[in-house]
Amino acid sequence: MKHIKRHRPWCRRAVWCSAVVWTWLVLGSPFWFGPVVYAEYGQTRHVLVLYSGPLDFPATRQAEKGIREVFVSRTRFNIQLFSEYLDLSRFRDEGQRTAQVDLLRQRYAQDGIDLIISVDLPAAEFLLQFADQVFAQTPIVMCSIPRSQSDRFTADALKSRAVVVFEPNIAEELVATALTLRPASRHAVLIAGDYDNDRIRVAQLRKVLSLRGKQLELIDLTGLAVEHLVERLRRLPTDAVIFFSTFFVDAAGRSFVPRDVLRLVADNADIPVFGPYESYMGAGIVGGRLISLMRQGQRAAELGSRILNGADPTDIPFDEGRDTCVTAFDWRQLQRWQIDHRNLPAEANLLYREPTLWDLYKYYFLGTFLLVALQSVLIVALMVNLRQRKKAQMALRDSQQDLEVLAGRLISSQEEELRRLSREFHDDIAQRLAAVSIAAGTLEKQSGKLAPQVSQKIEHIKDELICLSEDVHSISRELHPAILKDLGLERAVRSLCMTVSDRENLNIEFHPEAIPETVPKEAALCVYRIVQESLRNIAKHARAHNVEVSLRRCGAALCLEVTDDGVGFAPKSVRHTPGIGLASMRERVQFAKGEFTIRSEPGKGTSVAVAVPIEGSAS
Repeated sequence: MKHIKRHRPWCRRAVWCSAVVWTWLVLGSPFWFGPVVYAEYGQTRHVLVLYSGPLDFPATRQAEKGIREVFVSRTRFNIQLFSEYLDLSRFRDEGQRTAQVDLLRQRYAQDGIDLIISVDLPAAEFLLQFADQVFAQTPIVMCSIPRSQSDRFTADALKSRAVVVFEPNIAEELVATALTLRPASRHAVLIAGDYDNDRIRVAQLRKVLSLRGKQLELIDLTGLAVEHLVERLRRLPTDAVIFFSTFFVDAAGRSFVPRDVLRLVADNADIPVFGPYESYMGAGIVGGRLISLMRQGQRAAELGSRILNGADPTDIPFDEGRDTCVTAFDWRQLQRWQIDHRNLPAEANLLYREPTLWDLYKYYFLGTFLLVALQSVLIVALMVNLRQRKKAQMALRDSQQDLEVLAGRLISSQEEELRRLSREFHDDIAQRLAAVSIAAGTLEKQSGKLAPQVSQKIEHIKDELICLSEDVHSISRELHPAILKDLGLERAVRSLCMTVSDRENLNIEFHPEAIPETVPKEAALCVYRIVQESLRNIAKHARAHNVEVSLRRCGAALCLEVTDDGVGFAPKSVRHTPGIGLASMRERVQFAKGEFTIRSEPGKGTSVAVAVPIEGSAS
């Protein structure tokens, strides 16, 4: 015990040191390896996005969605976004611009903005004019800049810290799409606003249309007040198409959301409208290859991420924006202007397609079809099965009929053979036995001179011959009951009961009731044989003392019941035991078109019931 106590402080120190080491490894390792991780994933970058339009502009929302998608999911920095909606199409005078510059200086001069992204041309021009006053060294990415302005941005002083994402020039494709879908067009209607941004963006489209002067007559409706524009739209020729550029400001100096003006144009013009921007989808344009402001925002954010990762803006070439377009068409407009969608490009995306009944309920249709098909298959299978079953039943019925005919023939043959044997016994054997008996009697009378022993033997032989003759007569009557024909069924059955009762020492009671005087031969023979076989079985197997035989008329049938108080048996077990007594009785009744029933229980006797029709039978 002392030895253990002497070492216990050392054990506690060892455990404590181990705990310190493991704590240092688990909790201290981030401090050794953490700076690299935090340098990549823990640092915050401040990004300011300047939008030319207000938040309610669809183009603004699309560009913002693209920018946020990249900065949230595709960058290793913790990006803190600041958004400013300059609404420059509404605040156009110099005093308002100066106020916005002061506001930006107060908000962000001390925050250390790491990157600026401008969306659309007005915000880019705002930075060209005022960036040095607020963000002197901050790198800039400008997106959604018309390709026609490339020379201007290449020569600007901001080139050393600015990267531009241009809008691809799709004016030629837009016109070609319109003429492909509406080949009968002879007039091109050009619509744009009266703002600097409107005039810059519509210039390339006007140039392309002017080059097609022999094919299309240009109707220029740019720079009009909205009410004058609507008035002109109602008087346009029907073989024209409208090309809608942008409409930020009208001739009266009023500011608009271009998408709202587009809806007004589509509602008042009875000709199709085409436009260059994805944000116009759903507002009335047919569609085509369209500039996606969301993809423009994504591309700007990707270039901005490269700058945040340390890339020099001067090493990043200006992006032509070729992958910032989508091909889409408005299904409703295709239907309105009866344009076959099979003429669209293979990569085209159909938007706003109104679901057909098939689209809405196809699963119900398919389910119903499958259910009906399954039911049809089941019905056909059941019909085939029913047909096969009917064939089997007919074959079984034919077999039963054949069996009945065969059974009838066997029974008839059996009765005929029994009749022949009965005649043989009666006419030949019985007569010969009678002759021998007479000879024995004569010999007995002459035996007085012989010894007494010989006389006794001759007397004994005579008695045996007489008994044998009587037995042969009895067998002859059993083989062929001529009494049926001579005395009728009732007397024949009564005689049979008396004979068996005397021979087998059984108490047999016969109860006839309303038996017709004349019974058809086949029915009478059937009933007689059933009684005969029943009494034979009782005498042989039942070990009974009392037997009741009941025979009466039941309507159009003759009913027989033979009941005994013997040992009984289990009817089901009879099928597995040898013997043909019950089977022969059943076959006889079936041949006579009757009914056969047997009831028995071990220790409770047996009852055989038979009903044989007697009306309509052959006599």
